Amino acid sequence: MLRENSNANNQPVNILAVTNAALDPLVPLGRELVAFVDAIVLMDFDELAIARQDLHDAAGPGAVTRAAAVCAGFEGTNRVVDAVGVPVNKRYYDIADELQVTIPEHLRG
Repeated sequence: MLRENSNANNQPVNILAVTNAALDPLVPLGRELVAFVDAIVLMDFDELAIARQDLHDAAGPGAVTRAAAVCAGFEGTNRVVDAVGVPVNKRYYDIADELQVTIPEHLRG
C-alpha cells in the first residue's frame, strides 16, 4: 500500500525503511510514523510515549489521531485474516523477500 500510494502521488519511498529503522523512508514524517507504528506493533509502551510525542511535535495532534486510526484498522483486519487462516497471495512473496520477512509455510497461498 505504501509503495503504491507513493507511486500514485509521485512521492519517492524507501520501502526497506519499514523493516530497517536506520534507513530514511523518504516520505514526509516517515521516521516519526515508522517509530510510532513499531512501538504499537511491538507493544513497547515506553517507546510509544516518545514516538507519539515526536509525531505530535512534528505534525500536530491530528496526525497522531490519523496514524493511530490507520494502525487500529490494519491491526483489526490483520487479526481477522489471521484468525480465519487466509493465505498470503503469491504476488506478495517478492515484497516479503525484499523486506526480508518470512511467510510461514502454513500461510503460503
